Amino acid sequence: MTCRVDRTHLCVRLFRSYCSGFAIGTFDRGSNTLFRVRGHGAFLLILAVLCLAQQESPSSQTSLPIGSAIVADLKGDVTLRSPKGDALSPQRGLVLDLESTIETAKGSLLLSLQDGSQVLIKSHSRIVLQSPQVGQGHYLELLVGKIIATVQKRLGNPPPFRIGTPSAVITVRGTRFSVEVTKKHRTYVEVFEGVVEVQGLAPGARSVLIRPGFSTGVQQNLDPEQPRGMIGQSEFGGPGDKPGKENQQEGQHRNKPAGHEKDDSRPD
Repeated sequence: MTCRVDRTHLCVRLFRSYCSGFAIGTFDRGSNTLFRVRGHGAFLLILAVLCLAQQESPSSQTSLPIGSAIVADLKGDVTLRSPKGDALSPQRGLVLDLESTIETAKGSLLLSLQDGSQVLIKSHSRIVLQSPQVGQGHYLELLVGKIIATVQKRLGNPPPFRIGTPSAVITVRGTRFSVEVTKKHRTYVEVFEGVVEVQGLAPGARSVLIRPGFSTGVQQNLDPEQPRGMIGQSEFGGPGDKPGKENQQEGQHRNKPAGHEKDDSRPD
């Protein structure tokens, strides 16, 4: 707000200065008055446009309501539904309200959240947008599929970034990580940067802290497994890089060295 007021005052001062210069120049150079009027008129028009742009820019950058998100990018077959279940036309820049549903068949979608965090939703996934201010305090509910998230660091005392799944709650305060949920509701978490807390949903379930280069798995009504190293994995490679694969070979490829895939920072 202070920045906006300062810019406005600057525009006013420039306007007054040039008006004074215009008046002096008019009396000093009577023969060139017409040309000076035209020159100063053009300058003042440009100055007015710039000032209006400064005035409007804050409103155009107004932060999103908590729990909503913007479609930053998308590719392939993606289905979006409003909180009331109405179908939405998938397109870049679309604002998704709280309780909107995202389903990716053979497509993928990149979300920008209210706090600046980004979530890449891989193919064959289903997500519901939620609010950290209500219910269990989740930003997202991942029902099936895989996401790769880059979460902004929490400064001060904002609510932590939480993701819910059918078998776990994932809590972070600024990190890069992936979460995958199988059709059998088993959750896998891999951490590339920062620290992630994973807790089961059973009453009194313990939690584990996952550090960079480690992962864990959680089955329904059980505690998370002890963290283990992600052998041979890059940040965007690893088990389940094609969501749905684990549903065909449940529990097999998790014990094998991970493969590699192309950069997943954008929808593939």
